[in-house]
Amino acid sequence: MRKNVRRWLSLVVVAVVLVLAAYHLSTGEEWKRFSWDQVWLSLKAANPFYLVAALATTYATYVVRAYRWRFFLDPIKKSDVWPLFVGQVLGFAAIYLLGRPGELVRPAYIAKKENVTFTSQAAIWLLERIYDMIFIVLLFSLALTIGPLQPGPAHARHLVRTTRGVGLVILLVSLLIVAVLVIFRLRAEELRAGGTPRFLRFLSERGRQRADHFLKSFVDGLEVIENWQDFLYSVTSSALLWVLNATVFWFTFHALGGDLARLSWLAAALVLVSSILGMLAQLPGIGGGFQVAAIGALNGFFHVRPEVATGAGILLWLMISVPCVSLGLVLLVYEGLTFKKLEAVSVEQHRPAPAEKV
Repeated sequence: MRKNVRRWLSLVVVAVVLVLAAYHLSTGEEWKRFSWDQVWLSLKAANPFYLVAALATTYATYVVRAYRWRFFLDPIKKSDVWPLFVGQVLGFAAIYLLGRPGELVRPAYIAKKENVTFTSQAAIWLLERIYDMIFIVLLFSLALTIGPLQPGPAHARHLVRTTRGVGLVILLVSLLIVAVLVIFRLRAEELRAGGTPRFLRFLSERGRQRADHFLKSFVDGLEVIENWQDFLYSVTSSALLWVLNATVFWFTFHALGGDLARLSWLAAALVLVSSILGMLAQLPGIGGGFQVAAIGALNGFFHVRPEVATGAGILLWLMISVPCVSLGLVLLVYEGLTFKKLEAVSVEQHRPAPAEKV
């Protein structure tokens, strides 16, 4: 199946899933008197002080991500924070505008800027995602354990049970991936010195060369596992990052006031985790899954009125996507790039190149 056909088919599937999810969400008794006028009024009355605080915190998350990437990159090459910060903003802006294909922009852009292999940066990207997954699960567990959940209706209690089950599965998968990566890293020298692993020797000569190149570059990207100082820094920065992410939600709730302002920071963290799960079904440039999951969590877990929950879901999406995309467009002009060129960089960097040097 051609790439464009697969992409459009995926978008259709995502759109259908989002429509069904929104329909299911709206069939509850409390949604029958829903009013868009009330949604607009709740957004119009938002407190600008808390909105500015949420905006500043959103930008701070990209600074923290840049420092974390530098800690991961240190064993391979010393780098300044600025190009890594630009890479974070451009990468996430690409995700918001292009969907999941934009994931490759960050490692590809940084690999080109820092003159290192794409596979080493892809390994860092994978490590970053694993750290994020673990801290998301920790936030989720903390919020479910000691957070003030109020799942009154039967469907809300079912939602709590389901999300707890999903959280447990994610935690087990995270631990399995960490174990595999640690084993992989402990055998790094063997992989460097021993040539192609036995289980890959069925490949052609060219295939073995590519596999060797990938494995050695991947090992370089996993160096941080044996560097305890950088490991400690990366864990600390990850913890700070997810505290800031939850704080963006908390500030946004306070900006809207009313019932939302009474929600605790842990409640905001639970809505954050729910929204992240919703991002598994996203339409490029629009979102959808994020907003539906945030609205469902606010209404199902905390009995927030449908209009208020909808306004919060819309405003949350704006607070995380618009600042990133706006700054991303400015940085594109500054760098003399376009998103099409960034996509081309991703394809170019992803293509194996035996002569590529770290």
